[in-house]
Amino acid sequence: MKVLHVIDSGGLYGAEVMLLNLAAEQAAMGLEPVIASIGDPLCGEKPLEKEAVRRGLRVERFRMRPGANIAGAFSVLRFAWREQCDVLHSHGYKGNILFGFMPRALRRLPMVTTLHGWTWTGGMDRMGLYEWLDRLSLRFVDAVVMVNDAMRRKIDLPGIHVVPNGIPLAGEAERPAVPLDPRIVEFCRGGITLGAIGRLSPEKGFDILLDAVREVAETNPGVRLALLGEGVERDALEAKIRELGLTERVLLPGYVPDANRYLPLFRAFVLSSLTEGLPMVILEAMLAGVPIVATRVGGVPEVLDGGAAGLLAEPRHAGSLAGCVSRLIGDDLLAARLAERGRHLVETRYAAGAMAIKYSEIYDGVHPAIHRK
Repeated sequence: MKVLHVIDSGGLYGAEVMLLNLAAEQAAMGLEPVIASIGDPLCGEKPLEKEAVRRGLRVERFRMRPGANIAGAFSVLRFAWREQCDVLHSHGYKGNILFGFMPRALRRLPMVTTLHGWTWTGGMDRMGLYEWLDRLSLRFVDAVVMVNDAMRRKIDLPGIHVVPNGIPLAGEAERPAVPLDPRIVEFCRGGITLGAIGRLSPEKGFDILLDAVREVAETNPGVRLALLGEGVERDALEAKIRELGLTERVLLPGYVPDANRYLPLFRAFVLSSLTEGLPMVILEAMLAGVPIVATRVGGVPEVLDGGAAGLLAEPRHAGSLAGCVSRLIGDDLLAARLAERGRHLVETRYAAGAMAIKYSEIYDGVHPAIHRK
C-alpha cells in the first residue's frame, strides 16, 4: 500500500513530528509512505523535509503560490496518479481545502484526513476563514481522524475515527552527536527552570505563561522559564518580558532543532495552550519522565489521566497556572509520582506502532479493494 501524506508545515512541531513517527512505523510495517511537502516558492528546505530525509523517508517537495491553488493541487495529484498511490492522507487545512472539495471521481483517490487540532482563538481573521472552510471540507472526505475524544464531540459527522498520537518508545534512529546549545544548558542549570516548547503563536498562551511566571517568582525567587520556539508572537512576547521585569528569568532562544532533547533539563514542563488536539510535546515530556503542568484543553486532560499524570490548570488563567506550578515545584514527591504515572501511560497507550496499525485499518476501510502491497 502506498500512502501519500500531504502537509504544508510551518516548522517541526506536533503535527510534523506525528507524521514523521507515523511514516517511519508504516515503512517498518512494509507500507510505502511518501510525504508531499507543500510550500511557497521561496520557502527553501523546510525542517520537516530535512528531518524526513535524515530518517530515510521519501519526501517530495511541491512549491506553489499560497491560497486556493488549483494548479498546485493537480501537480500533487498527477504525482499521486503517476506513482500509483492508494490513499491520500492530508494533515492540516491546506490539504483538506485543496483536495477535500474535489469530487471523488476527479481526485480518483480515497482521502483520509487527520485533524491535529484547530488553532483559531476567535476574532474575524484569515485563520477563522480557513478553519471554517476546513470544517466544511470534512463532509466530503472519506475518513476523518481525530486525535482525541474531545474533538470528536465537537464535530457532527458520521464515521469519525479517533486515533491518539503516538511516539516511538525505543527512541528514534541514531542521529549525529550534536551537542546541546550551551546557552540553554547554562540557563537551565541556573535555577528552577520551567520549560515550554512550541510555535510562538497566540493559541499557545505564552503571554499568560509569562504572567504566571511572574506570580510564581514572587514566592520562588529561583524560578525561570526556557521557551523554545519561534513565531509571529516573538516581538509581543519580548515586549511583555521587559514590561514584567522578567528579562533575566526568561530565555527565548528561537527555534531549536530536536527540542525534546532539552526536556530532562526542566524541573517541570508547562503547556499553557488555549486550544490543542493531542500535543506531541506532552507525550515526549511524559516519556522523558518530566513532571507536567498543562491547561485543561482538547485531549490534554485525557492524556494526563484527569490529573493523575500531570497537574491541570484552567486555560486563559495565569493564577491557576501559577498555582499548579508552585504546587509542583514545591513538592518533590508529587512531582515524582506524576512523572512516573506519565511515563507508564505513554508506554502503554501512546506507542507509535499501535497508532500506525489503527491507520492501516482505516485505509483498508476507505479502499477495501486494497491488499497489502
